[in-house]
Amino acid sequence: MSSVISHELRTPLTSLQGGLDLLASGSIESNSIKGQRTIEIANESSHRLGRLVEYILNIERLQSGQDRLSKQSCNIADLMLKVADSMQMLATEAQIALRISGQPFQVNIDADRIIQVLTNLLGNAIKFSPAGSTVWLTSELVEANSEASAAMPGLTVSTPLPYLLIAVKDGGRGIPADKLNAIFERFQQVDSSDSRTKEGTGLGLAICRYLVEQHGGQIWAESVLGEGSSFYFTLPITAACQ
Repeated sequence: MSSVISHELRTPLTSLQGGLDLLASGSIESNSIKGQRTIEIANESSHRLGRLVEYILNIERLQSGQDRLSKQSCNIADLMLKVADSMQMLATEAQIALRISGQPFQVNIDADRIIQVLTNLLGNAIKFSPAGSTVWLTSELVEANSEASAAMPGLTVSTPLPYLLIAVKDGGRGIPADKLNAIFERFQQVDSSDSRTKEGTGLGLAICRYLVEQHGGQIWAESVLGEGSSFYFTLPITAACQ
């Protein structure tokens, strides 16, 4: 694991140092086209490095128990709308249509943490979807007699009913079947070259899994190559929230 972390940190750091060295030595002029591009690359690398460090610190705090959940009753529809609004600019820039569908169910959750999960999943869906496609964010109540309760192959253990099923669906290129479980491990990416182009770190989904499991839920992905991917997670609904 340490070698993976070192590699992930070294990549943006090397790019950042290389660009600054060129500018400092006078090899290129800062106001030239090449100089401006070098500054842009250095800036992008510094932001990537900052995000990576924050991800590492975040997941270590979570696993050490330093960050504890602060649960309260929340309206999931309001939460979904809040996240979608915050991601709308990113979607617009990528020429992606963002659609929401869900009922105003009450759930006992740490709102900030579930916002973190939704933001990560939506961000990934937008980044890896082609221009002109649609990303969906949906929620539904799954009860004992519902068809959905028997049609969730991603559920690996028995999940108490009822529960809230939240999904983020995209029209991207899809994920190979043998990668669907691995992507939730730390520093795992479907395609490292493509993930680097899209500024992926391989840590976001690991954090999502941990946060969902801390809420007593499960998270998984389903995908068809060439058609897109769907990320699902469940949140238990307590008697007090029904």
